[in-house]
Amino acid sequence: MIILRLFIGLALIFLLVAFAIRNMAPVHLDFYFYKTPDVPLFVMLYLSILLGVAVAWVLVIGEQFRMRVQLKRKEKKIKELEERLKSLQPEEPAEETTAEAKEAEDAAAS
Repeated sequence: MIILRLFIGLALIFLLVAFAIRNMAPVHLDFYFYKTPDVPLFVMLYLSILLGVAVAWVLVIGEQFRMRVQLKRKEKKIKELEERLKSLQPEEPAEETTAEAKEAEDAAAS
C-alpha cells in the first residue's frame, strides 16, 4: 500500500512539474484598482487552486462545527426524553411472570 501511495505521489509531482514547464508564459491579473505583477501562468493557476481549497476547507470546518453543536443538542434532548419516559413507566415487578412460572404456580395450587 505504501508503494502504491509513493507511486501515485511521484506521478502527481511529475504531472505538476510537466504542467509548470509547459505554462511558463507571464500573465497578470487586473483587479479594479490593483494589477498583479507578471508571474508565470502555472503560479496563478496553482494559487487559484490553493485559494479554492482553502475556502472549501473553511466552509467544511464551519459546517462540521455547526453539526457538532446540533448533535450535542440532540443527544441532550434524547437523554431528557429517555429520563422522562423512564419516570412515566410503571415499575416492573421483581419476579418474572413467564409461562414456566405460571405453570409452577398452578402446580403448587393443585
